[in-house]
Amino acid sequence: MRYRLFNPLAVSITAVLVGMPVAQADQPHAVDWNAVVQAKSGGFNPGRTPGGDDRVVVQLRHEEKVAVETPLLVVFPKCANDPEVQGKPVLNLDEIIRDPSVQPRIGDDKTWDPRWKVCVDRQAFLLYPGDRADLELNVDFVRPVSEGMSPRITGTIYQVPWYWARKINDPDILARYKHLVHPAAAVTVDLYYRLDANSRRWRAGDYETIFGSPSKGAAVTRDYYQVMDSMPVAVRDYREKRRLPRLSPKPNFRLPLKQVYELGSGSEQDLPDLIINPQVLKPSVFNRAKLAGHGSVSHTLSGVFSTKWSADHSLHPGFGFRVEAWTRENGFWQKLASDWVQYNGHWTLNVPASKGYRGDHLRILYRSYNRYYQPQNKDGDTYSWRDPDQYNIGSSFYAGHRYADTDGGEFNSVGELVDAAMNMWSRLYWDGNIDPVNSQPIKFHFPNTWNNCGGNSPWSCASWDGLNIWLIPSHGRQARVVTHEMAHALQGKFWHKKWPAGSGGSHTLSGCYPDRLGMALTEGFANFMPAWVGYPSRNVADGGFSSGRWALGLDAEKRTSPPNCSNGWENETWVARTFWDLHDKHSDGNDILWFIHKGAVISLYLGNGVANNGDAMDMRDFETIYRNAASPGHQGYITDIFEQNRM
Repeated sequence: MRYRLFNPLAVSITAVLVGMPVAQADQPHAVDWNAVVQAKSGGFNPGRTPGGDDRVVVQLRHEEKVAVETPLLVVFPKCANDPEVQGKPVLNLDEIIRDPSVQPRIGDDKTWDPRWKVCVDRQAFLLYPGDRADLELNVDFVRPVSEGMSPRITGTIYQVPWYWARKINDPDILARYKHLVHPAAAVTVDLYYRLDANSRRWRAGDYETIFGSPSKGAAVTRDYYQVMDSMPVAVRDYREKRRLPRLSPKPNFRLPLKQVYELGSGSEQDLPDLIINPQVLKPSVFNRAKLAGHGSVSHTLSGVFSTKWSADHSLHPGFGFRVEAWTRENGFWQKLASDWVQYNGHWTLNVPASKGYRGDHLRILYRSYNRYYQPQNKDGDTYSWRDPDQYNIGSSFYAGHRYADTDGGEFNSVGELVDAAMNMWSRLYWDGNIDPVNSQPIKFHFPNTWNNCGGNSPWSCASWDGLNIWLIPSHGRQARVVTHEMAHALQGKFWHKKWPAGSGGSHTLSGCYPDRLGMALTEGFANFMPAWVGYPSRNVADGGFSSGRWALGLDAEKRTSPPNCSNGWENETWVARTFWDLHDKHSDGNDILWFIHKGAVISLYLGNGVANNGDAMDMRDFETIYRNAASPGHQGYITDIFEQNRM
């Protein structure tokens, strides 16, 4: 293994990490932490308080299972704030839902202070294998509210070669050159508090103590119209059209490989001459038979459903929730109708006359789960909401605009979790022509506060059978993490639960793994999928993957940046960049080719899995596969992309 020096002092970091083979694919991980000094309760002064309202000491611990031979540099920002309130109260949201071209009428245009701020006493740490170090945090409660919250701060982790650490041995100096090396992983210190604005008191505890645990049964929604004067709204989400997938009668295991080969590839050289038959782009791989009609309709029910997110403290449409109508007018529960909540939160249900519904009683339910995925808590209870029961329903009924508060409380971040999962399903179905639904729904164990995923503290990971995903509280709201873990489930389905040699276990983004090539391949694919889902334009310049809820832990476009593994197939970041270069239309270096079918790169990967569980396979094995799918004369461009990414 070689290490290369930057001039004059910066170093590009390379290391072979030894991980323990376990039965899941983990998020990149290298440092654990635990609180060693933290009070259980105290008082707070609203506004900026020098030194904060609480002092917490946590111990950072070098995770030797991941980086047994590698010193780690951990760099924190000086301070971190509560996410900003992105939206503004909108007085005509119903008009915008009906007509997206309508301009919003803003209500209270005040700027909200953050609820909390966290600052650290030291920003940089150099941890040798087995090392532990104390990090002091000052937590300041700025805005007085009566609710639970998660003050958190995230440090970026870099792997450092031994000889460089011994030469400098000063984390502050090493941190000056962090922009020249590739991050290995991140560590998020997540604290949980509940404030009482009236008494100006706070108390600390574990996740369930602070946020509670949902009781069995559906929670009751809230009336948006009662808070519309003050509720921030993410208007853009109510305007952005997103398509819902069709529900096929049973999971489809076919891939659109025929269309992929027919369409072939395009390049800068022949872009003006490309002629595409639009019929080929239709999602013909699915069972497109129409469901049998129900005949006449006795009642038409409609409404709007939204969720309030913790990521920006604003209201978003409940895109992808299932809405159901039930009645108990005959003394037993009877399901009347069900459908999707649309991209703008609106929903409509038609009750067939054959149901014999009289309109005496109605209950509207909103389910976070469906045939593809099923968010649930530690006890296996799923998340759902219901409107207050209604009586004496007319043939046309409007339920109003109801919302679920997933900003704090026992449903914290469920809204953004469902939105991220549905975005992936929608894009796979419509752009990829791929049905990701498995024989059983994927269980999202969220928030994961109990499964260590093979490490020393709870973490996020996916099981090899593709049917279980565990997400820690801070990861459930991150679309990148949700999509990454769902990519492992997608591979598990189409590779029939067979995985290449060396798969699984702990890893980092910057590590070189000559003995775990299967891990580099599968994690590289899972790193590529959030870019594919979150950046549909296929034309992202260098540095364009670092903002918003789809921000990646890597830059999929920077072909000249570390990690400096000599062999790209040994590193998950270089593997992810190879997938992206095959997909995107942004030309850089020798990357001037893309596949016409938007799902081509995914389908060719999923359609060529290992024959037997444990067979050797790495990214080099896919060069011929992609060459064979390229248009005549483009095979050399495929090789150029592989070589550019050190394959």
